[in-house]
Formats: sequence, C-alpha cells, structure tokens
Amino acid sequence: MTATPAIDGNRRGWPSRFDPAQVGWRIGVGHQPRSGALWCPWDRTAGVIGPQGSGKTLDLLTPALINAPGAALVTLTKPDDLLLSLPERSKDGRPCVVLDPFGLVPGLPELVWDPIAGCVDRMVSERRAKAFTAGTIHGTSHGSGDAAARFYAAEAAKVLMAFFHAAALTGKTLDDLLGWVAKPLSTSQPEEILRRHPHSDPLWAGLLQGALRGDERTSANTITTVQQAMSLFFQDDIRRRCVPSVRRPATNIADIIRERGTVYLLGREDPYASASPLMTAVAEHVLDTALQQAHASSHGRLCPPMLACLDELPSTAPLPTLRTRMANERALGLSFIYAAQTFRQLAAIFGEQEARALVGLTNVLVWFGGSKDVSFNQEVSDLVGRVRVPRSSWQMGGGRGRTIHSEEIPILRPEELRQLPDKQALVIAENARPIIARLHRCIEGRDGQRLLAQQRALRQQLAAGHAGVRDVEARTAAALVEAQRHGW
Repeated sequence: MTATPAIDGNRRGWPSRFDPAQVGWRIGVGHQPRSGALWCPWDRTAGVIGPQGSGKTLDLLTPALINAPGAALVTLTKPDDLLLSLPERSKDGRPCVVLDPFGLVPGLPELVWDPIAGCVDRMVSERRAKAFTAGTIHGTSHGSGDAAARFYAAEAAKVLMAFFHAAALTGKTLDDLLGWVAKPLSTSQPEEILRRHPHSDPLWAGLLQGALRGDERTSANTITTVQQAMSLFFQDDIRRRCVPSVRRPATNIADIIRERGTVYLLGREDPYASASPLMTAVAEHVLDTALQQAHASSHGRLCPPMLACLDELPSTAPLPTLRTRMANERALGLSFIYAAQTFRQLAAIFGEQEARALVGLTNVLVWFGGSKDVSFNQEVSDLVGRVRVPRSSWQMGGGRGRTIHSEEIPILRPEELRQLPDKQALVIAENARPIIARLHRCIEGRDGQRLLAQQRALRQQLAAGHAGVRDVEARTAAALVEAQRHGW
C-alpha cells in the first residue's frame, strides 16, 4: 500500500517530517499486505461500519474524540461511552455539556436548548422542522414503507416549520406550540399569524393549510408524524430538562465551540421513546453554529477543526444534511466520522440512493467483520478488487505436458470479510490499495487503565450526588396521596 492521506509514510522507521497526531487521528497499524501506522487527516471524512459489539466505539471513535484538538459534537447511546471520554475532553478547562433527555446520567452539565429560538428567520424554521421530522424515519422491512415514511416526514415538516415560525414571530413558548401540535385541526391561530403578520410570508399559511386540510388520509398521517416528531416534549420531565427557564438559561453553543468544548447528545435505542428527532435538530443547530463561526473566522475556517463524531448514526441523529456537509464543510474545518451497524441500516433511514451517495463521498471507509449482509459484503469485495494469479495444469497421455494460465480471483471473498477477526478491520482510503489494519482498544494498556479509572471516579461522583433521587415507587406513592387529597 502506497503512502496516502490516510497513511503515515514512516514504514521503515525513518523520522517523520511532522507529528501525524497534529493533523489527524490514528486508525491503527497495517497488518496485511504491509505494516505501518495508519492515520486519517481531520479534513477527510470517515465512515465506520460494523455490527453491534464489533468494537467501533472503543477501537476508533472514542480515541479519535479524545485526541481531537478542537470542539466536538458527539452522538451516542451508551452512558459508559460518555463517561469514558468526558474526563479527557474536560481537561484544560474545556466545557462539556450533555443533552440527556431521558436523565440517564444526571449530574453532568446540561445542554439547554430552545427549539423556537431563531425561527423568526424562515430558513432557520424550515431547516429545524426538517431536522425534527428526519428523526422520525426509522425504516421498515420494505422499501415502500421507507418511501412512505420519508413522504410523510416531508409533509410534517411543512406543518412544523409553519408552527415554529408563527411561534417565534409572536413570542409564543414551547407550551403554546405543543398545544398546536396536540390539536392541529382545532386551531386556526398559526395560520392567522402567518397570513396577517407583516414579517411572515402569507404563502406559508397556504402550505400549512394544504398539509393539514388536504386529503383526509394524507393529513391524518401527516398529523401523526408531526406529533411523533415532538412527542418527547409531551413528557413533563423531559420538557423541563430540555427547555430554557429563568433558572436554567439556554446554553450558548457558540461559546462552547469557541472554547474547544464538547456537545454530547445522549439518546437510547428505544422504539417506544426515541430521542432521534430532538437529537437531529440539536445536532443540525450545533453544526450550523460552527459553520457560521468558520465563515466569520479570519482563517476562513475553524482552526483547530471541529469533529462531528456520530456514533450509531441511523438511530441517534440521522442528519438530512450530512452528505452535503461532508462534501462541502470539511474544507471549512468541520471533520466528520460516522458509524453504523450495517449499510442496510443507512439505506432504511436515508433511502438507498442517498445512503450510497453518503458512502461514496466517504474518504476513508473502515469495515469490521461480522456482517451478515450478504449482498453488501459482495459489493465491498468487488470494491476491494481482484488479483490475477497463475494456474498450472498437467495433461497426461501422448501429448502430455504442462499448461500455464492465469485466473482472476477476489482479493477478499465476501465470507472472508465476514470472518475478519476481533480488533482488525478493512481500511479503504480514497485511491489507495485496501489494507487490513490491527486496531488498538482504547481501554487496554496503561492509558486504558487510566481512562477506566477516570470513568469509575466520575460514575461514583454522580451516584453520590444523586443518592436522594426518588424512584418510581416513591413517585407513585406521592401521586396517590395527591389524588386522595383532591378526592379523585
């Protein structure tokens, strides 16, 4: 494998002209067909595909996040992964904030965000609505179902962008907006605001009316999708945790980025209560804020670069703008690493064509073993390529002799890709020859023990600080007392 932007040229022990850690993150060490340290520059996008438990987070994403020199946006589903990286990301006084809608790790600095803020700008309200509704697409087993989900997400976005804009124009709160969402056909207030407010566009009133009061079957599914996108906010505990108040002002995202801090978005894989719509909207807002800073910078880019580390992308924050951002914003100092369990998972969320475009734009693809997606394993095998090998055959009898011919065979057969051992992965970097890398798990060795010790200490600190939190039984008892007091 020749030297590429993803590979350090120090294969023979020659001193490097620069420290690669200053310009990129370490993937691992080459194993086959040759050795050498493998690095991915910050201005190259990376995609990591591997099934659950394959080691994506501990082998690649967490080490990249810990060593990222600038600000970072992180999506994840496991509190342990958050507690593992947060102590390192907090060093040197760098701020870390956590969006934790389900209260999985209480006691950490909270990210507080107002979804209505900024929606006086029609473009902001449109982007925010599309981000919320993109998080409602979870994929189905059939392509037609996926297409229908994306159709209703687009229709629901028309409703939400109108609601966000109308609320911002009149100083309405999230509670007011949720009242519209709960009974969209019973209120004409948003439509009237859009039609009569001098800073609105009356055409938006028509869009709202068409989405809500068109075909009865279509509008019913649209309303359901709108309510699904905002469903988290209908839970009082979550709404209080996520919405600014006098005692809990909104987090200044621009300051977090400016101070090389970290924004964590912690969701969970739960079909009954997905945080994906909220996390997608917040992630888009964070990246938009970073983009504004890049344009305003005297360098014309973020320096040092900001890392978007998007673990479990399809289930946490399936950004509708990700492909465009990867294509255009890496030159502005925004670096992207995304991870998914399978390609089919990406296709279910983004659609087949968009998922293929996303993978096609990825500069460095890291493929773990264990995948049972036969068709995509074959595609990766084809992508790795074929090699021509000599074959000999002998002919017996009167005209006996030896015949030599050549045959093309896959460099890696699909079953060999599935059988890649633990702590190894296939790396396909731009136009370089593919290579199998040995990976290093960040919780191993002396540094790993230090990370685990910091994680344990932080976990104990949080547990001690919240020993008095009431459990479900205590809350139930308190609720029954109130019911008896009121005679219910």
